[in-house]
Amino acid sequence: AGEAVVSCCGITLPPLEAGEPDPGHSLRAERVEDEYWVTLDHPMTKEHYITFLAAVSDQRIQLVKLYPEWGAEARFKIDGGKDLYACCNRHGLYKFRIK
Repeated sequence: AGEAVVSCCGITLPPLEAGEPDPGHSLRAERVEDEYWVTLDHPMTKEHYITFLAAVSDQRIQLVKLYPEWGAEARFKIDGGKDLYACCNRHGLYKFRIK
């Protein structure tokens, strides 16, 4: 696959670059049987929330859409090392690494 142009409502969206997490966007990944239980200490109000969590490995991408007033948590199947991504509607995309 090559580069893509993504648009919404006629507006071309710029690519997101994942940044390093700051203290306000900390993630915990706990191993539970054959899954990772991932949680974030983050507000989940209508004005400020995590829009999705994603786990990316060599074999698959797992995405969980989150909504305001829900918990910032998800379960992901373990299949080797993973990069975890969290997207904050105010502060952008963050990348975390678990092994």
